[in-house]
Amino acid sequence: MDEQAAKRASGMAEFASAREGLLSLVQEMLALEGVRGCPCEELSGKLREGAFNLVVAGQFKRGKTSLINAVIGADILPVSVVPLTSIITVLAYGPALRVKVHFNGDRTMEIKPESLPEYVTEKGNPKNEKNVQEVVVEYPSPYLKDGVRIVDTPGVGSVYEHNTDVAYRYLPRSDAVLFLLSVDQPLSRAEFDFLGDIREYAGKVFFVLNKADYLSDGELRESVDFLRGELRKALSSEPAIYPVSARLALEGKLTGSEEALRRSRLPEFTGALRDFLMNEKGRVLLRSVAGNLLRILSQSRFEAELELRSLGAPLEELAEKLRVFEEKKAAIIEEKRDMDVLVEGKTKELVSGVLEEDLRGLAVGLKSRLHEGLARRFEESGGLSAKELQAALETYIKDDVAGACDAFRAAEDAKLARAFEAEVKRLSPRVDDIVDRLLRFASELFAIPYEAVRAEGLWAGRSAFFYRFRDQPVGLEMLVSSVTLALPGRIGRRLVLRAMKGFAGEAVDRQSGRIRHDFVNRLERSRRDFGWEMQKRMDAAVEGIEAAVKKGMDLKARSEEDVEARQRALHDIAEKIEDLSARVEHISKTVDFSR
Repeated sequence: MDEQAAKRASGMAEFASAREGLLSLVQEMLALEGVRGCPCEELSGKLREGAFNLVVAGQFKRGKTSLINAVIGADILPVSVVPLTSIITVLAYGPALRVKVHFNGDRTMEIKPESLPEYVTEKGNPKNEKNVQEVVVEYPSPYLKDGVRIVDTPGVGSVYEHNTDVAYRYLPRSDAVLFLLSVDQPLSRAEFDFLGDIREYAGKVFFVLNKADYLSDGELRESVDFLRGELRKALSSEPAIYPVSARLALEGKLTGSEEALRRSRLPEFTGALRDFLMNEKGRVLLRSVAGNLLRILSQSRFEAELELRSLGAPLEELAEKLRVFEEKKAAIIEEKRDMDVLVEGKTKELVSGVLEEDLRGLAVGLKSRLHEGLARRFEESGGLSAKELQAALETYIKDDVAGACDAFRAAEDAKLARAFEAEVKRLSPRVDDIVDRLLRFASELFAIPYEAVRAEGLWAGRSAFFYRFRDQPVGLEMLVSSVTLALPGRIGRRLVLRAMKGFAGEAVDRQSGRIRHDFVNRLERSRRDFGWEMQKRMDAAVEGIEAAVKKGMDLKARSEEDVEARQRALHDIAEKIEDLSARVEHISKTVDFSR
């Protein structure tokens, strides 16, 4: 193993050890008396999942699916010589090979792996007639074990326009993008345009130049240099380009040939990706969890010291200090109400200033495009009867509106999420400031030291959106069926066109309304969630202080033996908290977050 590979393996082992160490510490905290307000299950979930979406994108026929098979070391995803993938396919870690199809409308079905082409290919599922949202393939690949999710998107620029729409739709959910190019095809205009859109969403783009085995070493260097120059112009920065041979890589992994794997150059790329995962994503996660644990332990330590102090103070003094603390608590509650108003105002601003404006743009553009498309299809369908024309135009409207709304919703989802998250990140430190001021007030009131620790928080929401064009047959169908279809061909066809133009406007307005309703509800849920999170953090601080003092007051009314026993227990709790804090800090220092 060379020096770079050894360093990389050491870093991965260090990262895994740190994560397991924090998971173990979380479990110890759950079992420890005196740890209040710990979102321990949530923190454990973050550590275990740590999902990282690597979206594989690029022009059709660059070999995306072949490369994914090579990375995971299994010939799972279907490959063909024609544009193939038409559905988002997500590969995630699982103990065994399982394939789950997620349909629009929240229905899920498990299928046999050999049936996968029937749902993800253009041949098996043309224009997504099966209404598939995405397919998730679970596989026990070591590469997926640390939370990496590989997302295979349809290639852009093929004859299937809807495939390009699907590829664009997943970009807002990417943590990094693997942008695949090929030595046997020049960089196209479509790829340049797609790259511009990718950079709006992805924090990191890896450029992989496939079919490197087609060229000699000298030719490959020349190809990489040319591509680097072109990308430098587009990006105004130095791109990292990784030449690989997906064919050799898969061959090497399937046959166990180290030589084929070496010649494929794949390990260089996967190593760089692993480094990025640990340094840019994984270490941030560890830092966030460690910070939250230290903050909780600091507060727990303070509460144990407060109860100890209460056991030795006169009852009259404690009662007076509790009264003073109650006055401070009332002021804190008023500050929390002020923050609720701020968050509510920001939510309304996002709806009126962003969502509604964007929806107006969607509606205007989509209606114009539909009317032009209807007119064009009407002229091209001279051989169809009025009934056939109605069916064809209605299908066109539904497909186009659904595709446009899907793409809009994905982009708007990312836009609103970023805006709301920015507001939450701006306000979260203020919540911590409020809690810290409350604890510092109690610290001064009861003459006990308190050390504040900063920690990060994340927000995430899930949409419950689904499409509904008609709940039941309405007047439009009845009119077309009973009157229009009985008229002479040309007149009936003209009336069908007019009716379909009206239906197109209704469909756009209906789906725009549903999108608005969905996002307003989601933002409102997120606002309430953040409000509840603020309340929990403040309540935990208030209840911890009050409970510690009141426990001391109650115990003072019992025997001296009870007081001494509780003092010994509190000293033991404080020692365990100190030990846990020292171990969390040790893990934080062991993992070099800056590299």
